[in-house]
Parts: sequence; C-alpha cells; structure tokens
Amino acid sequence: MLQQIRQQLEQTFSKELLDKLFESYQLTNEHHYLGKHRPCCAEGGRFAEAAIRMLQQVTTGTYTPLGSSIPNFSREVLKLEKADSKFPQSIRIQIPRTLQVIYDIRNKRDVGHIGGDVDSNFTDATLSLVCCNWVMTEFVRIYYTSDIAAAQNLVNSIIKIRIPLIQDFNGFLKILNPDLRLPAKVLAFLYYRGSEGAEIDELNEWLKNRVLVSHMNVTLDRLEHEKAFIHRKGSRCFITDSGRKYVEENIPFTVNG
Repeated sequence: MLQQIRQQLEQTFSKELLDKLFESYQLTNEHHYLGKHRPCCAEGGRFAEAAIRMLQQVTTGTYTPLGSSIPNFSREVLKLEKADSKFPQSIRIQIPRTLQVIYDIRNKRDVGHIGGDVDSNFTDATLSLVCCNWVMTEFVRIYYTSDIAAAQNLVNSIIKIRIPLIQDFNGFLKILNPDLRLPAKVLAFLYYRGSEGAEIDELNEWLKNRVLVSHMNVTLDRLEHEKAFIHRKGSRCFITDSGRKYVEENIPFTVNG
C-alpha cells in the first residue's frame, strides 16, 4: 500500500522530498509511541521542513534545495497564503499554518521543559504528532483519494512502530525475549503490525510452531472474547485500542542484556 501511495504522490512531488517526508513521519510516530518526546518533536520539525518544500514545489514548480536552510519559515507560510486560488485552500492555508505549529514546537519550545505538574514534553510531542498525522492525511486525500475516511485509514496502514523487542527479517518477525508468554508474544506481533494485522498462519510461523494449534486457538479466543485485546476477521487478527494500551503499559519494549 505504501508503494502505491508513493507512486501516486511522485506524479506531483519530488522523490527526494517524499523520502524525507515518509522517513520523518515514521520516526515521529515511532518516537512518540516509545515515549521519546524530544526526538518526536525534532522529527516533527524535519517533517514540516519536507512538507513546506512540497508546497513550494506544487505551487511554484521549485523548492528550497535540501541541504539549504529555509531562511524564514513564517514568510514561506505567508507566501503560500497568497498563492493562486486554483490551488485547494488546504494547500494554501490550512496545511502551511499547521506546519508552522509543528515547526515552532521544534524551534521555540526547546521540545521540553523542566518542572511543573504537567509533562510538557508529552503534550508538545502529542501536538506535533497529531499535526503531522493531519498533514499526511491531507496530502493523501488531495493527491491519492478524495475520501477523507479512506485517506485516514490509508495513513494508519503505513505506520509501523519499530520496537526493540521485535526484529524484522524481511517480513519474518522474531521476538527477542523468549521468556514472554504466548499471549504477550501474540500481542507484541499484532502491535508491531498495526492496522495491517496478521494471519494466524503468520503468527504460527513466527512462533516456529512451538505451540499446538489448539493452544493457539484458546489463546486467541481469550484475547478476543475475555480481554477484547484483539479482533479476528476470518483468519486475520488485529489489535484493538485496549490491546494496544495493554502492550504499551505491560510488555517491555526493550531487551535486557
């Protein structure tokens, strides 16, 4: 799916800009889910710098070269507001103003604060992530599909949260903590796969058939019906919001040793 989206966007935007956009978007999501708030905000800034260049390209045919700093980000935002009205309002106004918010979090908030009753690292990172998600969805909506719900689902499907607990060998997932129990391993796999989910056969393959099929079925039944941590559609399993929360709060992402 990611490749299809990229191929469509490459009809409008430079490949090098899309490389930077998708890389920083992935890392913004990844850092946020792993609780790395300062890096999350930093990557959000990189996302904003790539996205503002994409808006420059689509409205003027050229953009500030990568490797050269954008002298005045706010001025670029104002320029876009004055672009030809033939461009969607989102391209001229909403996206640029949202990028300004992301950019300012990185540059003017020092992406972290000491003291206080609220973890402003977390709030800054969350705002940055939400803004990046919205901008990415708008790009997909405008240049890939005109349906906002479909665009959001497509954006959700391209996010893969890399966690130290799992190593990905070209699609074969390996748990690096063999002491985890079967339910935790299943949830970790499904957490990693996100909205893509996983076939039961894939789960069995990643576990190298060390459990009986009947044992796996009992485990999946409990996770689905007793815990509501997963949802099954045919032979495909998906993690639920409550399952995702359980993983983040109870399964160590790091590997000891």
